[in-house]
Amino acid sequence: MTSNSLMRHVAYGLLLLLALNLPLAAAADDDNVLRLGLQKNEFKLMNALVRPWYDSANFFGVTHVPLVTFTPELNIAPCLAEDWEIAADGKSIVFHLVNNATWHDGLPVTAEDVAFSLEYWKKNQLYAQGYWYDSYLDHVDVIDDYTVEVVFKEPVAVASLITELATTSIIPEHVWSKVDAPRDYDGDDGMIGCGPFIFEKYDADAQVAYLKADPNYFAGKPSVDRIEWCYFRTLDSLLLALKNGEIDAMLDYYNPVPGSYAAGLGADVELGTVPDVGVPLHLVFGFRQYPTNQSEFREAVSYAIDCQTLVDAISAGYGTVPEKGYSSPALPGYRSDLPKLEYDPDKAKEILDDAGFKDLDGDGFREAPDGSKLRIPLTPYAQPHIVRAAEVIDAQLELVGLDVYVETLSSDAVSQKAWTDRDYYMMVGYSTPYGNLLADSASNYYVDLPGMYGTSTDPELIDLVESAIYSENMDELMEHRSEIQEYAAEELPIIALIWGDAIYPYRTDRWEGWVPMYGYGSVNYWTWFNLESVSG
Repeated sequence: MTSNSLMRHVAYGLLLLLALNLPLAAAADDDNVLRLGLQKNEFKLMNALVRPWYDSANFFGVTHVPLVTFTPELNIAPCLAEDWEIAADGKSIVFHLVNNATWHDGLPVTAEDVAFSLEYWKKNQLYAQGYWYDSYLDHVDVIDDYTVEVVFKEPVAVASLITELATTSIIPEHVWSKVDAPRDYDGDDGMIGCGPFIFEKYDADAQVAYLKADPNYFAGKPSVDRIEWCYFRTLDSLLLALKNGEIDAMLDYYNPVPGSYAAGLGADVELGTVPDVGVPLHLVFGFRQYPTNQSEFREAVSYAIDCQTLVDAISAGYGTVPEKGYSSPALPGYRSDLPKLEYDPDKAKEILDDAGFKDLDGDGFREAPDGSKLRIPLTPYAQPHIVRAAEVIDAQLELVGLDVYVETLSSDAVSQKAWTDRDYYMMVGYSTPYGNLLADSASNYYVDLPGMYGTSTDPELIDLVESAIYSENMDELMEHRSEIQEYAAEELPIIALIWGDAIYPYRTDRWEGWVPMYGYGSVNYWTWFNLESVSG
C-alpha cells in the first residue's frame, strides 16, 4: 500500500466517525473479545448469502459491506463507494469506489466485483433485494477499475439507493462466479468478504462463530479485536446469558426484546431503547381470500381488536396504540394527522351486521352474506410473543362473532405461506425498519407488485406505490409516503397493533461507546469502530 493510499485509508475512517460526531475509540487489547448472542436464525452454512450471515451480520457490516450504508439515523453514508451521482432522469447511478479495499484473501475489490454482485443477486433472486433487481435492474457498466454505473429500467435510482443498495453485500467474483446455487453453497471460501471482520471458524457443538478484526479494512481497523457470536434456541436463554455476563449484547436482525422482559435484566444491563422505524406487531390482510378482501370486514376487525391490551401484554408499557396510517412516527415522512385506532366492539358488530355477516344458525358465529360458514385462520409468525398476541386477537374477534382460529406453523411454513404462496387470510407479524424505509412506506407487505410480497391489486394503491418508487428526490418521496399512509388509514390493508421504541439490551460493565441506531439497537457497523474496553 502506498503512503498516499494509507493516508486516504485512515482519513476515510476518521471522516465517517467525525461525520457522526462519534469519539474515536482507543486501540483494543488483543484479548478484547465482544461476545454477542443470536436467537432468530441458527447457523446452518458458513455462507455470506444465507441467514444469519445475510441479514443479522451483514446488514450491520460484519464480514461483508455494501456500496453505501446506513448512519445511526438511517440516512445514507459512504461505504465501498466514497461518492456517487444520480442521473437527472433517475435511471442510473455512477458510483466511485474506494481504491484500497481488499478481499480477506488479499485480492483487490474492483468495479468488476460490484457489477458481478448486483447481477448475481438479480440472477439468483436473492431475497427482497434480488427480486427488486430482477424487476428493475437493467445492467451494470464497469467504467474503470473503481467506477461503476448501475442502470435501471425505470426511474428508481433514489428508491434503490436508500434501501436495496444499502443492504446488498458486495461479494467476490472470483469465489461466487463458480457457484450456481448460492443458498446451498458450503465451500471454505463462502465467507470471504471485504468487511471489517474476518470469519475464522465455527464450533458446531457450541454453536459459536469466531471472527477477528481485519487490520487492513479500508475504513480503518475496528476497535473490537474479536467477536464470538453464539446461537441460543430461545430468547429466554439468550437474555439469561446476557444477565449473567456470558454475552455483551445481541446481534440479531430486527429482533427487539418485548417490554415484558425489561424489568428482569439486571443492573449491568442497559435497555438500549431506540426509535423504532419498524412496527413490532401488525396484522396484514390477504386480498386473495374472502372475506379479508372486503373493506367492511377489515374495518370491523380494526374496531374489534383492543390494541391497548396487546400493548400491556406484549410491550409492558413500552408501546402505544398506533394510528390507522400504519407507519411508525420514527419513519421520515410520517403523517401525524391520521386517526388513532379505536377499540369499539359494538361498532365492529354494527359494521358486520350492515355488511351481511350475521349469525344465521344461532351457534354464536357469523355466516357470510350468502349463508356459507366462515372459519378464518389467523397465522402468526413463529415467535412465542407473536403467537401469544394472535391468541389474544383470536379471543377478541370471537367476541364479535367471528369464527377465527390460530394457525400455528413452523418458521419455514410461515415463510412459505406469507412470502411464496401468499395464501393467508390474516397474518400476525411485524415489519422491519428496512421494510418500512422502502420507497413504498411498508406497502410492500400488502401490494402485489414486482419485488414485493403483498396481495392487493387495487389500481389506486398500485398508482400510489409506483409514484413513490419513481420519486426523483427525497422531498417527492416524503410526499408519496404521506399519500400511502392516508390510503392505509382509509382502506386498512394492514393494521399496526403496537408502536413503540425498540429494546436492544447490552451490558455496560465490559464495553462502553455503544452507538444507538434507529430501529436496530446498539450493535451495528458504527459500534465496531467506537467501542472501548472498560478495563482499558
